[in-house]
Amino acid sequence: MNQRKRYTAEYDDAFYWKRVRRNLGWLGNTIDEQRKNQLKLRDVVVGVAGCGGIGGAIAERLARMGVRHLKVADPDTFEVSNINRQYGAEVDNLGRNKAEVTAELIYQTTRDVNIDVFPEGITAETVDEFVEGCDYILDKIELYEINSRYKLHRSFRRSARCNFMATTPVFGNRTFFFKWTHDSMPAEEYFGIEPGSEMNEENARRLISRFIPEMPEFPSSDALEKWFIENMTCPIFAATPPLAQGMLASRLGLAITGLDQLPGVQQLPATPGYSMIDTEKWIMKTVEGKWW
Repeated sequence: MNQRKRYTAEYDDAFYWKRVRRNLGWLGNTIDEQRKNQLKLRDVVVGVAGCGGIGGAIAERLARMGVRHLKVADPDTFEVSNINRQYGAEVDNLGRNKAEVTAELIYQTTRDVNIDVFPEGITAETVDEFVEGCDYILDKIELYEINSRYKLHRSFRRSARCNFMATTPVFGNRTFFFKWTHDSMPAEEYFGIEPGSEMNEENARRLISRFIPEMPEFPSSDALEKWFIENMTCPIFAATPPLAQGMLASRLGLAITGLDQLPGVQQLPATPGYSMIDTEKWIMKTVEGKWW
């Protein structure tokens, strides 16, 4: 296997605690409790598969939260249409690999992070290396890349260490949250598309029906049909990815620190259940179990 490109941390303990100081007020009732939970963030390993509209930005957000060990994977390169939403998408980076740019920018932000870069993306040759050592994985693989997604999910299920995976697609003004655990419905069963299948019209319809449990009322179904099915392209309103990024980062932070076990915290359901936030309808809901 080729030598993995890696950014190695230049760690200064005093600098680290200074830069994460504003986190601490929300991490516990005492200084000891606050520092203990921040140490959990410092020492966790998070894999981000896909550095597009949400993936690259959440990797950067995790680093700002104090996560020091990241893996980023994406085989794609930046193009002009990415500028409306993607971290690292700017004129000077057009044509460059998204994972490489994401890692470079994060390391420029704070040098106390270790980042393993997978510019090949998730492949049969790289997937186990990517998953190995991860405590959590964020599945931000491109919508229609079902076979790469299956590879990632199978490797996750083989991992004794990784706690869960999360997927947060955005559609219009809606963000959906899917949580994959070792006991949840497998991705192959959830999407119902045979591994190795081509992304034809039938499979695209099946995929979209599972990724969007509740289709928005606007625009019309005919208008969205042209995007999702005819062109097999996901339209993304530029305002929505930061919503998904922030919500996912918040929930992951709660999970890493164990604060998601506090009394009154609403748990995210395991797939096939889901949670949804809609800024147009101004609603948030959670659906448990099989919904179709």
